[in-house]
Amino acid sequence: MGSHELFLLLGVAIGVAAFLIWWLIFETEGVYLGRRVVVALYDLYAGRYDRIKQFDESADITLISQPLLDRIAPDADPLILDVATGTGRVPLLMARNARFQGHVIGLDASGRMLDRAREKAADARFEPFVSLIQHDASKLPFEDSSFDVVTCLEALEFMPRPGTALAEMVRVLRPGGLLLTTIRIDTRWMPGRTWTEARMRAELEALGMRDIDVLIWQEDYSQVWALKAGSSQPIGAGGLEDAMQSLRQVAISQASQIC
Repeated sequence: MGSHELFLLLGVAIGVAAFLIWWLIFETEGVYLGRRVVVALYDLYAGRYDRIKQFDESADITLISQPLLDRIAPDADPLILDVATGTGRVPLLMARNARFQGHVIGLDASGRMLDRAREKAADARFEPFVSLIQHDASKLPFEDSSFDVVTCLEALEFMPRPGTALAEMVRVLRPGGLLLTTIRIDTRWMPGRTWTEARMRAELEALGMRDIDVLIWQEDYSQVWALKAGSSQPIGAGGLEDAMQSLRQVAISQASQIC
């Protein structure tokens, strides 16, 4: 093999390696490399995350916060859990809405993402409406039926066990409560990680969800709305202390197991 062929082969190898790095690290956010890599990447990019995502607040008001309030009316003060909250997109969006009188707990596995969320939430206007905690979505640290609403946007496909995480979200939702999540439409680069609309409907129906509504949202995602079967009294922001007590009990239990 001549030098020209060797250089050509080396160029191909470098190109393939560069593509794999781009795909594994950037396009799929480390999901094929395991949970620790995903969390580490979110920690690494937390300071630039909002610039990278370029969320449109006016669009989010129209397509997230207003529909949430409309669908949960007349519950004016719902207790909401936002799973994979990142830099606090949903909690801060709700807190900025004058109609919202409830409370949002934002949960994320990345400490650096939550640090960024806390910086954004460090305003007396937001304090009554937002709490932020670090925890894994696969085993939520709350009792059954603890929330009026659970949200999880653009995140399920990046979780190691999306079915388990979805089941946990339904578990902590009260009967009659509202779920808002998403399914990824653009599946080209994430084989085996994304669900079709039919798969999502089947998963939700198996978990006892009803009135499932799938709406085109943006280029990469559809919104999925659903209600938990049954009915119960709204929990409201007054249930925040019970939810946080559940969290404290989990923390104490974990600490005792470590000791």
